[in-house]
Amino acid sequence: MESHRWSWGKSGPDNIDSQDDDLCVVLPFGDWKGGELCLYESGLVLELRPGDVVMFPSNHITHFNLHMEGYRGSLVLSTDSHMKGWIKDRNGWGVHIR
Repeated sequence: MESHRWSWGKSGPDNIDSQDDDLCVVLPFGDWKGGELCLYESGLVLELRPGDVVMFPSNHITHFNLHMEGYRGSLVLSTDSHMKGWIKDRNGWGVHIR
């Protein structure tokens, strides 16, 4: 995974991560009720618990969390589409970097 972010107790709105390249990995932690992860096109509603791991193509599937109570955080790992440009030519800065 080339990118990561922390998410704290979020619910809605739905989104598609257009800047992600392939997969997104979500690792939730905390103590909460509700907050199911919905994968719209797949028709899935996932009731995640601490220690669960879910992977899905976040650039192709609309996803969101339902309302929750308590506290929940998630470590979100993703493959950033801009990393390919960095590997190729440092996103246009390659001629300036030795």
